[in-house]
Amino acid sequence: MCQARVESMQRATPTSLMLRRMTASAVLDALRAGGPMTGSDLMSATGLARPTIHVVCNDLIRLGWIREMDSRRPTGEGRRGRPARCYEFQSRAGFVLGIDATDRVTVRLADLRGDRVAEASEPLAHVSVPAGERVAAVRRAADAALSSAAVDPARVLAVTMGVPTPVDADGRPVGREAYLPGLPGRDLGTEIGGRNGWLVVLENDANLAALGERWRGVAAGVDDLVVMVADERLGSGLFLGGRPVRGHAGGAGELRVLELIERVGSTYGIAYLVRTLGAEAVARWCGGTGRPRQRGRLLWTMAGGDPARVETATVLAAARAGDEVALEIVDEVANRMAHAVAALAGMLDPELVVISGAVADEGDLFLDRIRARLLPDLIDTPPRLAMSTLGDQAVVIGAVRLALDHVEASLLGSPGAAPWAQAPALAAAPGPAQS
Repeated sequence: MCQARVESMQRATPTSLMLRRMTASAVLDALRAGGPMTGSDLMSATGLARPTIHVVCNDLIRLGWIREMDSRRPTGEGRRGRPARCYEFQSRAGFVLGIDATDRVTVRLADLRGDRVAEASEPLAHVSVPAGERVAAVRRAADAALSSAAVDPARVLAVTMGVPTPVDADGRPVGREAYLPGLPGRDLGTEIGGRNGWLVVLENDANLAALGERWRGVAAGVDDLVVMVADERLGSGLFLGGRPVRGHAGGAGELRVLELIERVGSTYGIAYLVRTLGAEAVARWCGGTGRPRQRGRLLWTMAGGDPARVETATVLAAARAGDEVALEIVDEVANRMAHAVAALAGMLDPELVVISGAVADEGDLFLDRIRARLLPDLIDTPPRLAMSTLGDQAVVIGAVRLALDHVEASLLGSPGAAPWAQAPALAAAPGPAQS
């Protein structure tokens, strides 16, 4: 009975596991943020006691996340005593892949700090390509990224892939077959990760963009956030109270509701609207009025008088050069975006709305126009409005962050992940000196 009681006392409890996760996470964060640190350095950075620091560091050394460096002699008068133990984060003990598989495929190989090691991209004909084409492009780009960095696929610890549709609780894409043929219900995780034994997490692209903005973008430290991906289609990623909002079936942030809102009427994004309205303007002149005399002449000239040659960049370049018709198009699109922002802000009351995607590079043309339209007419207490500083990289950056979260959850034994003792043994992967 006494032996049983002792074993019961030694068995990990939920409280002890939670405390272990918290202490290990605090030590990892401190080491990951900087260079080598002694036990005293870590005590100052984390507030933990010295014995706790060394117990946690021993565990992290065993798992391969940190290494012990040559010991430092104590600084100070006389420099007596044992050398101080010194620890360093092993950023190349393993890797993750972040994948943006929306209207083009981008695969980023990142180390355990989340820093880019290699990247490969491949264009898709359009966002609605058959699912098999998307999967094949992802595989080729992943192989190219790994090959360029000479990284063995076995050293990839987790993969996150962003797709332009909601993802259900089982990790499968949902949505309209007509928009994404072959994708709804498909087991993409197995298709992408099966041949290498990778853990693949699937997530909606806008949710990943929001995660990326909070990690390394303009939304750092913001708990109540809407990120609108606004290129070809509009979608949004949501954080409220510092937590992602996904909804019952992963569809929170889907914006088909905008089809019901006057002065918006669709989920078409900025890039699509600018290009389409520009092509329509050029087509009107081709349809009988001939070459424009003044208004729109620059836009017409830049397109060669051919509506099929009008790109988003064509219209925006004409607007920057002062073409009146191009500027009217920018005004109209900004007005639609202001109504879309007001609709979301009225429901969710975020602190910040970020407009993300490649169109964010043209933010100076749109931001003030949207903000000016919001203030007087559409909402009493408008949120702060910003253009993404990550541009078309927001999704892949968010994918890297989520992959790192899953690796760390396995290591720290978070709910639903492998317990600490069964966590992936990163120590089996060669460190920087051996790679």
